[in-house]
Amino acid sequence: MQGIGIDIGGTTTKAGLVDDSGKILKVVDRATVTRSAEALLDMLGSLVEELARGAQAHGVGLGIPGLRSKLTGVIEFSPNLACLNGVNLESRLSERTSLPVVGGNDADMSAWGEFNFGAGVGTTDLACLTLGTGVGSGLILDGRPYSGHSGYAAEAGHMIVDPEGLPCVCGGRGCLETIASATGVVALARRKMDTQPSSALHGTGNPLTAKAIHDAALEGDPLSIDVFSEAGRYLGIACANLINLLNLEVIVIAGGLSAAGELLLKSARVEAGERAYTQAYADCRITIAKLGNDAGIIGAALLSMNPS
Repeated sequence: MQGIGIDIGGTTTKAGLVDDSGKILKVVDRATVTRSAEALLDMLGSLVEELARGAQAHGVGLGIPGLRSKLTGVIEFSPNLACLNGVNLESRLSERTSLPVVGGNDADMSAWGEFNFGAGVGTTDLACLTLGTGVGSGLILDGRPYSGHSGYAAEAGHMIVDPEGLPCVCGGRGCLETIASATGVVALARRKMDTQPSSALHGTGNPLTAKAIHDAALEGDPLSIDVFSEAGRYLGIACANLINLLNLEVIVIAGGLSAAGELLLKSARVEAGERAYTQAYADCRITIAKLGNDAGIIGAALLSMNPS
């Protein structure tokens, strides 16, 4: 059995033809078209057509960045793709391709991919936190994706970890996203640079990036190491909350910032261990994702093959 998985990003959309063993048979990507829903649908339709040609795709799965109501199928809010607000992307794309289309939050799709063929293999209860420009998250509970009553569950990026923290794009303050994302790490580094003129980061030029901070940390720059340690500490607070609430078996850390590895996870594990119930923490692994940027398309394709 084969399915087509599409991971719609704010900048790039990646799609793949995937079989039921999780193997990617073909992959293509396009710059995401944002000027209108119709233009984006045209692009998605061309991706499906290209991947379906000569294949036996049973359906299409979409990973959508934003809040999609599972009651209506309508995308209520997509911060990076405003053209999709109010659109039922599944029905519109199905009309164009004559294939059944299922959709869900992009982080949910990554969680489903990691659960089936990545770091969550053999578990039943998993959270996947994607640390990129923002922080997305997906939940697998009792072996199935969990999205809540309306489809808006698992927004762990907007879990409050510091009530006196920075304003967040969601309108809140002190969300995990404000510190444990690529943008959060850069903002934290800039604040620390004001008081540490000897840091190697002063020589990296503008704009400062999370990758530059990561590279400097690997070279031993104390400020950069401290940035990842502090971001990891707040990540650990969020992990402790998830562990205490859901008694998870594994928390998978994905997204571009996960490349920091132990620079981030060492302090996250320490903080989670101090804050979570001892027994629940002992039963939960906090680990890096195994499927990388392929998790979303694999999870979406798998869901298209078995949407129930």
